[in-house]
Amino acid sequence: MTKTHLVPCPQQIWCYLLQMGHEYLELKNTAAAITAYRRAVDINRRDYRAWYGLGQTYEILQMPLYALYYFGKACELRPYDSRMWTAMAECYEAIGNIPNAILCYERAVTNRDPQGIALNKLAKLYEAMGDMDKAAYYYKRNLDLLDHGGAVRSSSNFKAYNVNHS
Repeated sequence: MTKTHLVPCPQQIWCYLLQMGHEYLELKNTAAAITAYRRAVDINRRDYRAWYGLGQTYEILQMPLYALYYFGKACELRPYDSRMWTAMAECYEAIGNIPNAILCYERAVTNRDPQGIALNKLAKLYEAMGDMDKAAYYYKRNLDLLDHGGAVRSSSNFKAYNVNHS
């Protein structure tokens, strides 16, 4: 009887490492997730998923500057994905860089933010800054999206929009 050795190709190893990173992240084992994602990046630097996974892991660890770096790599590889831009914006918000957060949220909106997350965040940021016209504009767009089944619900949506347009 002979033994058959299976020799996985790099693509198979990469897929396995990526999946393990996701699983470790679900189990809140961030150190193992980071190791798996970094090994996946070593094998395939051109796929956004491992970079995005590293960003999510560092976000969980409340290390927004690290997360920002990895989300930035994901954005370079997938510049048309609103999720990448929203993740970057949330990191900028966490470090207090509101102008860059706004730019990233606007980029997310430009790239068809299907759930309205970026619209809602933009409205809240403009409302906090006292720019009620822009807040109302983004709340209205979010409400329009909600009418079509896709936006984020927020009680302040109605407050800001109704204050400016009653």
